[in-house]
Amino acid sequence: MKQCSNGHIFDETRYNECPYCKNDGSIGSRPLDGQGEGAFPKTMPLTQPEVSEGPAHNAEPKAKKEMGVTVALNVTDSGINPVRGWLAVIEGDKKGLSFVIHSEKNSVGRGSIFDINLSFDKSSSKDGDAFISYDSRKRRFYISPSAGKNNVYHNDGILLQPEEIKDYDILEIGGTKFVFRSLCNEQFTY
Repeated sequence: MKQCSNGHIFDETRYNECPYCKNDGSIGSRPLDGQGEGAFPKTMPLTQPEVSEGPAHNAEPKAKKEMGVTVALNVTDSGINPVRGWLAVIEGDKKGLSFVIHSEKNSVGRGSIFDINLSFDKSSSKDGDAFISYDSRKRRFYISPSAGKNNVYHNDGILLQPEEIKDYDILEIGGTKFVFRSLCNEQFTY
């Protein structure tokens, strides 16, 4: 979408120039000025008042909020839990499959209750195999065993307590081997 100098918003993939300005404020037989029956609504201005929370009858404009401005990602406001890293299957039934690692603790096990669901691996535990955690303060990842019955391996060593994991470390959970990759680390974070 693009906005012309008169404030009209139009689809730049369909029109080379603003169809509203080009056709003197109308497209076909429909007026674009927001007046009259069948008129297109007026476009939104570049700034709009921000409304305070609460019932609609008490809503009053607060400060103006700029549209199209990049703002910080706030996980709690947006409902997004951003990607922090990945696990990719390198050996096992689903070679090439990848899993996203998010902030905080990511549970690993067989079943839909786990963040990283290994339902394809029947030797993975229904009680959970491990937790992969991202420490946003230190920008590091850790793996720790969970209550499941299976052993978990980190770079061919048995995992008995939490250990830091780094790029290209190999994790073996159930009958599946993974390679770990970070997105957030000492060089980058959001």
